Amino acid sequence: MLQKSYSEGVGAGFPLTQNIRYQLAKNRVDDLFIKWLTLPQTQKLVHQLIKDVREGKQNNLITQPNAFFTNKMTMSGMSQSALLSSPNKKSLGPSTPPRADSFHETKSRIPEDLSQSLTQSQIIQKKLHVEEVSNYDLVAQFYFPTQEINLQLQQEQNKIINEIFGKAEQIDASHFEQITTNLCGLCKYLTRILMTAVEGTGNKISKTAFIKYWNQQLAQKEPKQRCFHILKKPKNDFIQFDDFKPFMKILLEQHPGLEFLQATPEFQERYADTVIHRIFFHLCRKDNNKITWRDFKSSNLFDILDVLGKEDDINKIRQYFSYEHFYVIYCKFWELDGDHDFHISKDDFSRYSSHGLSRKVVDRIFDQIPRRFRSQIDQKMSYEDFIYFILCEEDKTTIQSIEYWFKVIDLDDNGIITGFEMDYFYEELKQRMDYLNHEPILFHDFVCQMVDLLHPENDILFKLSHFKQNLTVCGVFFNFLTNLNKLIAYENRDPFQVRNDIVDHPDFTDWDRFAYQEYVRLAMEEENQEQGEVFEGDNIWDNEDSKQ
Repeated sequence: MLQKSYSEGVGAGFPLTQNIRYQLAKNRVDDLFIKWLTLPQTQKLVHQLIKDVREGKQNNLITQPNAFFTNKMTMSGMSQSALLSSPNKKSLGPSTPPRADSFHETKSRIPEDLSQSLTQSQIIQKKLHVEEVSNYDLVAQFYFPTQEINLQLQQEQNKIINEIFGKAEQIDASHFEQITTNLCGLCKYLTRILMTAVEGTGNKISKTAFIKYWNQQLAQKEPKQRCFHILKKPKNDFIQFDDFKPFMKILLEQHPGLEFLQATPEFQERYADTVIHRIFFHLCRKDNNKITWRDFKSSNLFDILDVLGKEDDINKIRQYFSYEHFYVIYCKFWELDGDHDFHISKDDFSRYSSHGLSRKVVDRIFDQIPRRFRSQIDQKMSYEDFIYFILCEEDKTTIQSIEYWFKVIDLDDNGIITGFEMDYFYEELKQRMDYLNHEPILFHDFVCQMVDLLHPENDILFKLSHFKQNLTVCGVFFNFLTNLNKLIAYENRDPFQVRNDIVDHPDFTDWDRFAYQEYVRLAMEEENQEQGEVFEGDNIWDNEDSKQ
């Protein structure tokens, strides 16, 4: 049926599929032609043409086609007379072959001394090229590919530069800070980094050098783009781990909330590394030590840096920079690192959360299934690896965490978690609950509960997309399969206490709540130790290990 031809109309003699394409193309051309006719410029042109015809004037647009169109058709073998002939005129024979001397005719109309050094394409370009204005350098730039210039804004920016520099040719960092904040719209702790980018030094900066750098690099960028531009290396289009170190060094020297760390350089270094690792955890989705402009643009890091420059209490900035959060992460790692070589073994790691993780989960993590270790020592977890783990473990509402734990549970790496894989991990936790004389949860009930939470298309076939669509309930699913303590805590939870926690801290994430509770606990332990009291843990698994 598709090969049936129309017997009449424009499509006569053509197959049905070709006729449909022709009709669609014709409709599209008609739409574009009507849209063109409605333009004010087109209407003005048509009225002018009609006026010229009525007055008997000869118009170049009618008598002669566009030069570019004529030359293109000449090169393709179509003569100008054919262009101007009626489309309905019947052809008396085959079309005339292209003339071999068309190039020479074009060439003959160009001065002889110039035509000898030009190729055919150059001659055509020369003939069609609009005559350049000799003083084009005097014309101000009016087209900006990235952003349309705002003349009023440009005047305000120039006013700020002149007011800050005044009559001085050079200013120091204290005065240049106003340039960083008022003109560039950046965090004040980026002042010295910006000065280094302009002149290679963070001591003094000249007005001439800054204006040149400003016009070439920053003027046409938004504040967020400026921040990204000065943080990265000039040769790169991404930010690496080391690019944040100069900023962190300045922050540790100047921020009032971090003054107490100046007496302990080792903790300064650990704090800086922790902050940068947390930034890369959230921004570097590919986990390749490269934060691209797309990653930076879609994140809230720029806004956090802006708050950082205005807030003196570092702990109020919970994202990335909180010292309390760093303290919790570092102490958790230090508790596991028995020999304090800054690497933890599988046995050390199994003690995390009071042996809450199952042995099967620990094996999967140390087999580097969810994420390859950055540690240089085989079968050892580095501090960076531990930061990535604890952020995934204590907040299972982030995309990074969901992908991490999905890989742990997905044994065959086929992108689907089946009932067999769920039962494989749940079996160990059920045996440990029996050992503790805790009433176990039936696997069937657990599966039904997960199906109700995640709504998969097929029962007991969970895909990664199901978890990404239900971020708030993912923690329940993975905790039931990986962490005994969290499983029991969820079953014994007090709904009123959960509600009160949410009411008291409505803007807290799961990680914020965990870090807050752990910091309070660690502070109490430290206070008890200072008073001579010894804190005895009530972890049954540690007691069993000591008996053995």
